[in-house]
Amino acid sequence: MVSSFTTGIPDTDNSVDVIIAECLNPQAPKSFFLYAGAGSGKTYSLVKGLEFFEKAHGAKFRKIGKKIAVITYTNAACDEIIERVKNNPLFHISTIHSFCWLQIKTFHNDIRNWLQAALSDEITGLQKKEAKGRSGTQASLIRQQSIVSKRERLDWLSKPREFTYNPNGDNIGKTPLSHSEVLNIFGDFLISKPAFQQIIVNRYPFLLIDESQDTNKHLIEAFFVVEEQHQGRFSLGLFGDMMQRIYGDGKIDLGENLPDRWAKPIKQMNRRSSSRIVTLANDIRAEYGSCIQYVYCEFYCVEPIAAYNTKITL
Repeated sequence: MVSSFTTGIPDTDNSVDVIIAECLNPQAPKSFFLYAGAGSGKTYSLVKGLEFFEKAHGAKFRKIGKKIAVITYTNAACDEIIERVKNNPLFHISTIHSFCWLQIKTFHNDIRNWLQAALSDEITGLQKKEAKGRSGTQASLIRQQSIVSKRERLDWLSKPREFTYNPNGDNIGKTPLSHSEVLNIFGDFLISKPAFQQIIVNRYPFLLIDESQDTNKHLIEAFFVVEEQHQGRFSLGLFGDMMQRIYGDGKIDLGENLPDRWAKPIKQMNRRSSSRIVTLANDIRAEYGSCIQYVYCEFYCVEPIAAYNTKITL
């Protein structure tokens, strides 16, 4: 079935979309890391993979009530993918914070237990810093205020509570969880609760992460744990380019030392930029051992702008 899959674009990246389609096979799910530089059509390949899945496996997945989860970093990226797949309910497309909250929002008692343990650890850490620091300083005052605030919240948690969260706004007060708490709670639940893992794997046998280079390190590592423990039932698909990291809490070595069983396709065609821009970008990439890009043309591919050995082999 996959052999008939084609993107219709005559360039050397055609094989990448075929590889992704093969990985999205419910009978033999395979995890993959797609290394795709700027202007290479990363979102195009993601959407093409979803469209192929709809044609090949969509009807069966609907009958058994399963979906593909697609996690993005921004609302804009989320809206773009939803529009491209025509708001297809087979695909659960959301931002990382919205996705994590949806999975944990009914586990109020577990969330309370997690917060109690986390707050106790944070208070202990602040007390140790306060004991070593100088009293009367601005830093000391901030620590003392934080200790008081955390103790008040810990006291509030002595009774059963229900929690709220707004992924698109401020979360002020005791009831709402913070953005970082939602990510950390979800990640810890994934690692420590086998039943929670089963829920996620059963709901979403395929989980794709866009801009994976900026996804929270703890969360990425938790997904790796799930992927390792549910081989043959769960596929993790990562789309990213380590040279385009914006935030500092991502996994620095993402894409390195992946298991041999993972597919590691690379998109090297730059459809967006002129040869001068690609040349400059390749010079920068060379310093970091990153993959070079080619200038894209409608009917042919120009040779690499710069020739050198890369340090990272994907």
